[in-house]
Amino acid sequence: MTGTPAHLFYPDLVASDLDGTLLPPSLEFTPQTTAGVRNLRGAGVPFVVCTGRMFKSARLVIARLGITTGPIVCYQGALVADLATGEWSRHLPIPADVAAEVVVVMRELRRHVNVYVGDELFVEQNDGWARSYAEYAEVGLNVVPDLLAVVTTPPTKIVVSTDPDDVTKLLPELQARWDGRLYVTRSLPHFIEISDPLATKSAALAYLCERLPAAPERTVACGDGWNDVDMIRWAGLGVAVAEATDDVRATADLVVPRDGLGELFNALAGAPRD
Repeated sequence: MTGTPAHLFYPDLVASDLDGTLLPPSLEFTPQTTAGVRNLRGAGVPFVVCTGRMFKSARLVIARLGITTGPIVCYQGALVADLATGEWSRHLPIPADVAAEVVVVMRELRRHVNVYVGDELFVEQNDGWARSYAEYAEVGLNVVPDLLAVVTTPPTKIVVSTDPDDVTKLLPELQARWDGRLYVTRSLPHFIEISDPLATKSAALAYLCERLPAAPERTVACGDGWNDVDMIRWAGLGVAVAEATDDVRATADLVVPRDGLGELFNALAGAPRD
């Protein structure tokens, strides 16, 4: 670890992003990360995955990490669910009228759109973007003739898929268009994530802290992407992986290599309890 604080506290809660943080590009958890998560949970520390993924996708993947119980934050913070029962305890979908506006604008801009309703993925085009996402997330694909009919039920999230350079150009335009009405951010280089303004990872973690209970100043949050910055800043100890971009690393209290997360988790599990 680099820049290790002089004192690592025993946390009330540890949260971590999934893709690019816990889960490397190989899509296989390292033995060190798996052991570190196991040690944290064995020490009685709640460990919560915070991901942009669908619930069914995240639930499948983190079971390989040995996590099958407890809460999970999905859809960028729009959903808090229970892994064991599948119960949704906090759900902040996009209002139907605003979601329809997003679909219309993206049609005009000729960009690929994923719409998520009822933990199902809907698209209008069965193109390379749709197929690659479905394969990556290990979920089914529902191809429909008109997404406007789908979003009459408020969607949990909408994702725009396009080339990374186009994301860089398009993102600030969409943020300005829906400022105050939608939370628009970037996750993986080719995804623009669109959700309710209150559907953030930090807001979902604040919700969980009230129910555990846990003190926000005694939380740890780990991430690698622009969509993780809010929870990195919010946590008592914000951690960025070294593989993150410069601007994400600059928001963190601590930077560790992705393959050093297991070491960090071990250190937190063994920190003094005061």
